[in-house]
Amino acid sequence: MKKYILILLTSVVTLSSCSDWFDVTSGSEIREKDHYSTLAGFQQSLIGCYISMTDNALYGKELSWYAIEILGHQFNPVTSNSSNSREMQEYEKFNYDHTQIFSDIENIWAKAYSVIANANEALTNMEGQESSLNEVYYHVIKGELLAIRAYIHFDLLRLYGYGDWKNRSAELNSKKTIPYVTTLSSVPTPQRTGKETLQMIINDLEAAEKLLKEYDPITKKHPASYYTSIDADGFFKDRTLRLNYYAVKALEARVYLWEGSKESIDKALNATEEIITAIGDNGIVMDDMYTYSYLLPEISQSNRSLASEALFSLNVSDVTSKITSYIIPNFVNTDYTAMYISPTDVENIYEGINSDVRFTQMLDQTQSDSRGYVPMKIHQASLDGFNKNRLSLIRLPEIFYIAAECYATSATPNLDMALQRLNKIRENRGISTPLENLNADQIIKEIQKEYYKEFISEGVMFYYYKRTGCKSIPNYSEEMTDTQYLLPYPTFEIQSGRVQ
Repeated sequence: MKKYILILLTSVVTLSSCSDWFDVTSGSEIREKDHYSTLAGFQQSLIGCYISMTDNALYGKELSWYAIEILGHQFNPVTSNSSNSREMQEYEKFNYDHTQIFSDIENIWAKAYSVIANANEALTNMEGQESSLNEVYYHVIKGELLAIRAYIHFDLLRLYGYGDWKNRSAELNSKKTIPYVTTLSSVPTPQRTGKETLQMIINDLEAAEKLLKEYDPITKKHPASYYTSIDADGFFKDRTLRLNYYAVKALEARVYLWEGSKESIDKALNATEEIITAIGDNGIVMDDMYTYSYLLPEISQSNRSLASEALFSLNVSDVTSKITSYIIPNFVNTDYTAMYISPTDVENIYEGINSDVRFTQMLDQTQSDSRGYVPMKIHQASLDGFNKNRLSLIRLPEIFYIAAECYATSATPNLDMALQRLNKIRENRGISTPLENLNADQIIKEIQKEYYKEFISEGVMFYYYKRTGCKSIPNYSEEMTDTQYLLPYPTFEIQSGRVQ
């Protein structure tokens, strides 16, 4: 059955007549023909997909700074037995069947496939429209819709599928995994094998890449005037709030690294090096397009969301209300759901390097209770306008870390380049002593440390541990296995014959 969602509008683009055709009543039929008879309909649908991705069940909360971070044991364990902290405790224990969190896990699945359904609806209606739509809009909108479909499916695979693919490829390539939905139909989409699913993700990303390369403003194939002449509502501005060309290349790198074969490692490296070349020494700065992506030369309270380093982020209008019970700068003993890191853990994570700005600027030690440090990356109070209400989903340091890992683990390792890519971020973060004369295993260990330092509150570490098959993670005494790493399929999927 088709599931449709109410699509709202943001300041990213001002469009009319949206509410005229959206109908969220169960079983209703949407007047697709009328909606997709104009360019505005396709614009609305695309922006609606991004807005839907900001839902609490997806990247507005669960899959960015909350549930996925708790699963990665980024913070001090919850010790209170209060009712409002019970959910966090069940996540910490990976007790997925507990009623407190099982409905959340089902909702992640449902909301994710709802976004996919909306993307597929727009893509279906774009068929045969290339001649009737402006070629720039056609290429950019279709490219982004394909990228959204790939992005969501990949995260479903990372959550509900198995990890450590590199060492389990014989098993996982042939094992059934998530349905990869590309059509609108009342007939359930069959599950695909792991190999098929990864290939379908790559196929969508390669198609998106080809569509975007010559038309996405961020590639600078055309001057800003090329877009302003057809862009009356700012649709092409602020490209890092959308799955732009370089964000697609970054997602390709993530997917190839997840698969982990030597061939894929080379492809991941090529993708990251294309991005690093485009970034250059000065980053991507497009004032006319309000588009910026560069390594911050200086980090302070006003920019510590690191929004300028994002290749892809989402505009989440109500971050403050979402985090109010969790990111509490001056938490006290009765703030049972406060997310913080103990002083001992902070010392271990940042290795006593007091020049590291991720320690000096990104964490605040509570003044009322010396128990720990509060991660301030998404706390909004002191941020300037550009940095507010943006949750980063892909940031530049990850590109350098992926490149470093690929250089260290490729069929023909280049350890000097691996260290160069790794040291670039360390130096940028205030660590003046470079890493030198390390073997491949030592470099991989340093990369893991960097991930932990860099991505607090961004939903990255759980995936890192799962991808690399880590048996031990911080603040958790048991061995990590599939039991902990695998989110269970929703009940309605199991009852429909899905196998996990």
